[in-house]
Amino acid sequence: MRIVDEYVDKLYKHANPKHPETKELKEETRTHLNESIKELMMEGYTEKNAFKMAVERFGGFEQAEKIISLMEIRQKNFANVLLKIGVSSLIIVSFAFVFLLYLGNVQDTHFADIGYKVGDSFEKMNSNEIDFLFNEEPLILKASLYDSGPTFNPENPDYTYKGKKLWLPDLLKRDIYYGTDDFSVSLEVLDVRKIGLLLFIIGFTIYYVLFTIWGSIQLYYRNRLKAFWVIALMLFNVFGYMFFLLRIRWQLRKND
Repeated sequence: MRIVDEYVDKLYKHANPKHPETKELKEETRTHLNESIKELMMEGYTEKNAFKMAVERFGGFEQAEKIISLMEIRQKNFANVLLKIGVSSLIIVSFAFVFLLYLGNVQDTHFADIGYKVGDSFEKMNSNEIDFLFNEEPLILKASLYDSGPTFNPENPDYTYKGKKLWLPDLLKRDIYYGTDDFSVSLEVLDVRKIGLLLFIIGFTIYYVLFTIWGSIQLYYRNRLKAFWVIALMLFNVFGYMFFLLRIRWQLRKND
């Protein structure tokens, strides 16, 4: 019925018309009213009276406002969950990044000890002993040892260790060189600091995207979802939102 369609559109005019839940509620309300009107008309009421009675049974605008409020509460709760996930991700990866930076500094000292130890003992150790030493170091992927004497050739190491067959992107690897007048050692290692940086970038990206979504939802409920504020959120993140709040407070004081 046209009268029902017009009433339902008016009933939910403050709800987001593009939201799936709004569409579903409007259809349910429309169906409920049409069925109620048909039943009342079968009992002998006119269409006009039947419509009024059906609306009264439904609860009218007060009922619609309650439903819309529940929708908004659920949507805001969902937005807050997104914000918590984003902030939690940022905190976790920040701690991981700091820890891996510290671990990387500790590993640098350890790698230096390994490099000089192997170099000093190279002539006294056989290949099995050197392999065993490197096998105990999970972060050392490859090692090359050179005699720094007259026969030194950087393209032809005197010993090469390739015990780790893991495929890893070059982005996460690092080459370290140690040497004296008697030997040179080249180590290819897994750089935990680069892993920490990669984790931080991923976690920060998750936070940045989720905060932007959360901020956009807040703008929508404050009727400020405009291109300027969305761009401010995307470019300046939390600082853009703080600027938005300061702007709102300034306008409120100005109006007072």
